[in-house]
Amino acid sequence: MIQLKIVIRVWTLTTVALLPSIGIHAETYYVSLGGSNSNPGTKEQPWRTVAHAVGSMAAGDTTYVRGGTYEEGQIRFNVSGTQAAPIKLLNYPNEAPVVSCIDAAKFHRFIIERGYRSLTPIGWITIEGFEIRNCHEGIKFSTAHDVTIRRNWIHDNGHGLLGNGTRILIDGNRINHNGQFDDCAVNPSECNKDHGIYANGTGIVITNNLIYDNLAFGIQMNGKSPYDRSKHAGPEYVLSRDWVVANNTIAYHHHAGGMVIWGSSCDNARIENNIFYENAQTKPARVAQGIHFTSTTCTGIRIKNNIAYASEPGGTTFLGSGANEWVHYTQSGNIVNATNPAFLNAPATVPDSPNFSLTSRSPAIDAGLTNTTIKISFDGTTRPQGRAYDIGAYEYSDDTDTKAPIAPVTLQIR
Repeated sequence: MIQLKIVIRVWTLTTVALLPSIGIHAETYYVSLGGSNSNPGTKEQPWRTVAHAVGSMAAGDTTYVRGGTYEEGQIRFNVSGTQAAPIKLLNYPNEAPVVSCIDAAKFHRFIIERGYRSLTPIGWITIEGFEIRNCHEGIKFSTAHDVTIRRNWIHDNGHGLLGNGTRILIDGNRINHNGQFDDCAVNPSECNKDHGIYANGTGIVITNNLIYDNLAFGIQMNGKSPYDRSKHAGPEYVLSRDWVVANNTIAYHHHAGGMVIWGSSCDNARIENNIFYENAQTKPARVAQGIHFTSTTCTGIRIKNNIAYASEPGGTTFLGSGANEWVHYTQSGNIVNATNPAFLNAPATVPDSPNFSLTSRSPAIDAGLTNTTIKISFDGTTRPQGRAYDIGAYEYSDDTDTKAPIAPVTLQIR
């Protein structure tokens, strides 16, 4: 009897020991305009709506969405992936799905959130390769972590991106013409409320994006929200520390500058290799078209190797007066109002189809800091192509950029 008990115990322990090696059974699903939500979601029998796919996925699952325009309501992620088994919503290779919200007033949007005001974090989620338009916000995230938002075109929404979280990567997106422009035209007090990106949280990384022609700021870094343990899952989801904003092109914002740093919890932000171009277009020349500060008391902000260029009418200053250099921030290597960035097609006011790629005379070429975590540019070109990283969302390439770029005539470097 004793021997039998020993055998059973050994078998049980061996079985338990083997369990961690069993992988999560991940599924791959498909969505198509010709599908049905009663289908199993396979490639041969796809689902019909993006919302149904998102609501059906579990940790480890991937859904590919075929090309076409999907008129959708709210698309809610409310289940987490894991580091080993993330949840991914992707465009089908070489196809361009469009999500057009049915009614922005009804909070139709992509949303990553466990539930309204939930304190339970949600994460390990990727949204990649979509055009998102006519929504309340393009994408909202709440108490989120380890989220990747990449290669999307987010335009003509109430906000572009809105939310709070930690370790959020916003990379390679085009974020333009978001905001309540009609409301602003009737009521000027509404003109400063809608932005390309409005976020708070720790370790947010914003790289390789084209952010332009939004109503107010291109990026609002909200360091004003205080941590409250009864309302927040942890301080990292609220306090805006350790951001990286690098290699973006931020242009043509109507009623505000390219970026605002607001509040006291914005310590140790790195703002590097960005181009701030012709922002604050409705403002007087003294207004910062580059980086504005509001009630800023945080420290350790580093502003390096950016290009800022703007012409009147409109704001022409690079940095606002709401923070003190050497106290709240330091700066070096910035090229300010000296030479036009020499984009391929970007006049003083926004054209119908701007092209922010660099021409051979651009002062941005080989003028950036090296950041080995940013390996490709907005259009997929490998960084660097020449002797050093370029500034802005694009990396110039001509015969592999092995020749030194043509130097601009004069530079005002700070």
